[in-house]
Amino acid sequence: MRDLVLRMRFVPNPPILLFRRLVRSIDKNGLRGAVGRSYERLAHSLATHGVRGTLDRAFVKAPVPAVSSEPAKPRLPDPFDVAHGIDTSGYISGAEMQSVSMSALYTTAYVGFPSSVLTQAIADVPVSPETFTFVDLGCGKGRALLVAAAFPFPRLLGVELVPDLCHIARANIATNPDWVSRVTVLNEDATTFSYPDGPLLVYLFHPFLAPVLRRVLANLERQLRRSPRETYVLYARNPHYDEVLRRFPFLHEISETSYLLSPEDVAADYFDMTEESVTLYSVDLCR
Repeated sequence: MRDLVLRMRFVPNPPILLFRRLVRSIDKNGLRGAVGRSYERLAHSLATHGVRGTLDRAFVKAPVPAVSSEPAKPRLPDPFDVAHGIDTSGYISGAEMQSVSMSALYTTAYVGFPSSVLTQAIADVPVSPETFTFVDLGCGKGRALLVAAAFPFPRLLGVELVPDLCHIARANIATNPDWVSRVTVLNEDATTFSYPDGPLLVYLFHPFLAPVLRRVLANLERQLRRSPRETYVLYARNPHYDEVLRRFPFLHEISETSYLLSPEDVAADYFDMTEESVTLYSVDLCR
């Protein structure tokens, strides 16, 4: 499995990287703030490098931030990966992911969510998994799908835009016959994904910036209004995006819970977290 990961090439493209920086600046600072910061950076670059040097740095050999699929400092192996002989670990920035679409410009990054937290969060959802389909939007290497497979969901679907991540997730799934029989990863855009019939538990680990998240939620709402069914949404991390979800009244917040990571997950966690927050929503189409 390690050899498979090493063959995956996640290399930033300078022009795309430049545009991604602008997109993230708008998301963080608003349009006016982003324009102001971009103007300041442009003026500084022109003064320092001249017109030719500025164009060269922006479109030919733009400085690439120090991003890596390996942690900045040593971590213990992830316990979930060790237990199953798979790879769902590491960090891959959005700039390193190669996928050509507007949605790809608004992806965040890949990092595996702690399995001990997700297990607790799914156990707290007031449903019988036997009657629900679990859907992971932006599934990456597939960790959440495989954690959820410990519950008796008859079907688990992952939606991932980046082909190389889909390839890794499918390789992980192939290591376990039970996963093969129930878990599927689709190389699709979450903004246009067609949800299966029947009750749904939809999971997101902050995979998209606000513009795409809004389109993803609008797509979910349209399909549920056409074909109503019992649906819950689990949204992990980043309270900044709670405001985005509140703009969709069909989502009714049930709870926001902080869960402690297991000691093994703490030792392996990329961000040195000891707890993670997960918000649970139910779908209420009367709102």
